[in-house]
Amino acid sequence: MKKIFLSAVFIFSIFTVSSYALNIPDEYSDTITALEFYPSGAKFTFTIQNYNDDGTFSAYLPGAFNPESIRVVNPESVYGDIKAVRSSRTQWIPSQLESIKAEADEQSQKLNELTARQEALEQTLNLLKNSMPETSKPANLLTYIKDAQVLRLETEKELSQLKSEIIIERSKLSMMNNELKARSPRGDTSFITVSGRAKDRVMIEAFTSYAYWKPEYIMNLDSTTGSIDVQMFVKVSQKTGLDYEGNVTLHTKTPDERLTMPVLNPIKVGIKPKEEKIAETSGLSITRNNRMYKSAREEAERMMNEDTATEEAEEKDTGSAISENISDRTVQIRGLITGDGTENQYAVIMNQLTLSSTPVIVIVPEQRSNAWISANMAEGNQHLIPGEAELLVDGHSSGKIYIDEYGEGQKTIPFGYAEQITVKKEALIGTTGTSWFSGIYTSGYKLEITNGTKEDRTITVKGRLPIPIDDKIKLNIKRIEPAQKEKDAENRLTWELNVPAGETSTIIVDYTLSYPSGEELLYK
Repeated sequence: MKKIFLSAVFIFSIFTVSSYALNIPDEYSDTITALEFYPSGAKFTFTIQNYNDDGTFSAYLPGAFNPESIRVVNPESVYGDIKAVRSSRTQWIPSQLESIKAEADEQSQKLNELTARQEALEQTLNLLKNSMPETSKPANLLTYIKDAQVLRLETEKELSQLKSEIIIERSKLSMMNNELKARSPRGDTSFITVSGRAKDRVMIEAFTSYAYWKPEYIMNLDSTTGSIDVQMFVKVSQKTGLDYEGNVTLHTKTPDERLTMPVLNPIKVGIKPKEEKIAETSGLSITRNNRMYKSAREEAERMMNEDTATEEAEEKDTGSAISENISDRTVQIRGLITGDGTENQYAVIMNQLTLSSTPVIVIVPEQRSNAWISANMAEGNQHLIPGEAELLVDGHSSGKIYIDEYGEGQKTIPFGYAEQITVKKEALIGTTGTSWFSGIYTSGYKLEITNGTKEDRTITVKGRLPIPIDDKIKLNIKRIEPAQKEKDAENRLTWELNVPAGETSTIIVDYTLSYPSGEELLYK
């Protein structure tokens, strides 16, 4: 197999010019060889089909592509420079939208006819209101008036019905036009001509910013074992007007336009002058419009060297997969990506991905009478690409969350509320008394934690004690039953209770606060 490599000394240029379109392409027929999506934007690779006898070629790209991003994948096949010209054109309607456009045109014609009929009826009514016959015979006048009244009533009735029909038909036309506008490609009033001269087939790549992809998950937590079954989907959309069917690569990172080594500058410190002079400086802002992307060499070489039989053979569905390297993670999918901005959804095969976790059920009586359930991820779990996730607990929907960028073993995912695990808080009767030299406040609370599920559960309970912020106040803990597992520096208490299915466990916290006689306690 013949290998093709980029020449280190080959130099080519792209000239971007604006002009008026003389030859407007009806279709863009150059073959799409490869398609790669980035978080914002996509790169298309085209094989140019239109060659002349002298080797000159012309390729036409829709206006959604950035001319400055156009690069030759195999520059050794090109003589001299490549020229890219953006030209104006009448609005382009892609083939997949032609039926909608035809329906909208037909509806517009229908509405015009109804509007013309309305104008005619209004003119008729105006004539009936302002016209009188020239006759001296009362009988003829009376007959005319009666006939005019009948005609006027019929006209008014028809006009009223017509106005209602026009409102309905205008609404239909508006919906058709809105759909057409929403699905029309970006840059549909321009196109790009790429031309040059070649000695072999030429492949070019072009970037469009009118494309995106995003992952979505369905995550089902088994609240008993902690296992999380994960299904991954990706949604892909692009508005170039070009449809593509085949293998698609989805990247999690957009390549940097320019790379430099990181430099840590030293910090210099000196004596500030007594009279500091502020010098005006002018800043330089560089807008990076060019996106220089590395060519998809493997795909290009495959396409350039396949024989005709292989090119015509139907590719087998290789399914979807996730791979990663040190700087990027990619998802491979296969399917039809329409060019009308439709959000196409594809399931990603991840070999029945199951994450391991420790389910944590937490009750904070001060905030809610039901428990929260979360999953603390164990080390060794796979990375998840950031995206929206629909969460389920034991097969029941519990809410949605955005999965952030986490490394392995660093995830804690909240899965919502455990409605069948409840707490009832009852305040112990507070009393205020005095001794010879101080006031004494007795207080506390009782917590009743009920496990309404069919499984024994380990439940983490959060409580608290007051923190004296004045040395004159003394906290005396009379009773905490059962003893807490942990008490932090701010007197927050943590218990871990093993509550059998259908049973209730109790926690009692009893304490006193002593303070100087004659003072009052202030809670903050």
